[in-house]
Parts: sequence; structure tokens; C-alpha cells
Amino acid sequence: LCNFLPSSPKDTDEMMDELKAIVSGIKNRYLKKLLTLFIEDEEINSLWRQAPAAKGMHHAYLGGLLEHTTSISRLAMSVVKHYTGIDADVLLTGTILHDIGKIYELSYRRAFDYSDEGRLLGHITIGVGMIEEKMKEIPEFPQELKAVIKHMILSHHGQLEFGSPTTPKTVEAIMLSFLDDM
Repeated sequence: LCNFLPSSPKDTDEMMDELKAIVSGIKNRYLKKLLTLFIEDEEINSLWRQAPAAKGMHHAYLGGLLEHTTSISRLAMSVVKHYTGIDADVLLTGTILHDIGKIYELSYRRAFDYSDEGRLLGHITIGVGMIEEKMKEIPEFPQELKAVIKHMILSHHGQLEFGSPTTPKTVEAIMLSFLDDM
């Protein structure tokens, strides 16, 4: 169907530097630490740079996941300037982590396909598990904030029939869903 390619391809070092710059602007110390743990994890960082964002629909090329992540994070930074009452740190955390489970959902060494874990669990479940593990490394991570971030990941497809186990129930989750659809 639609296999969108970036208008001006960037290399993965540039995209990761852009992501780091976005994270450096996050004010919430728990969210900044959570995102830093993901970026500094050597295995995750390496896979993030390689993974496609999908098998065929969008960003279906090596490095596509990182391109998709930086792209919607840029969009989110623009959107929050137009509306009041949005927690930009929460929205950016959602844009950065919403598809992180794809690094294990997809197999992309020879051809793009689903890994066994991907077929059995899907990237949403995998991603929530990864986030929960990283949250355990951060002392006193607020329970309510844990729920808000996990909700964003669980609901980012927007509708149950599109694979989300729940629908978006916060402004930030709704925005993430719309940004991801773009």
C-alpha cells in the first residue's frame, strides 16, 4: 500500500542526536530518566537504529522506526504550541516510546517479518513490558505517571479494532493516536 519514505533521509546518528536533544528538553525528571534509560541501553539503541517501523505500511525500511519516532516527536512539539493544558513531557514520552516494542516484534535481518514474540504478543504488549522494566529502575516513579504512560502505549492505535487493548482516555493519548495516524 503506502510505503512513505522520508523526504530528506537522515542517518541514524543524526536522528538519535535529535531524539537526545528532545529528551534533554523534558522537564519531568522521571520521564527524562525513563527516556534516557532507553536511549542509553546499548541493545535497545542498536536495534532502534536498525528496525523498520512496519512490514509494509509506513517507514518499512531499515532505520524506519527511528525516523517515524523522531518525525512524530517533531510534530508533537509543534502541536503543543497550539493548545493549552497539554502535558508536553507526557506527550513526547508517548511519541518516543509508543512503538518501542517493534524492535522485538519485527524480524529484519534478511527480510521483514514478525518474530515469534511479535506474532504471539505484538509490539504494544512488548513495549509496555519494556517500559515497566525500565520504570522499576527509577526509584519512586509515581504510580499515576506509570499508568498514564502505559495507557498511551496501550491506546495509541486509537481503536480496539486497530489492535489497541483500550481506547485513548487522556488528551495526550488522543493526540498521540492522531499523530501516529498522520
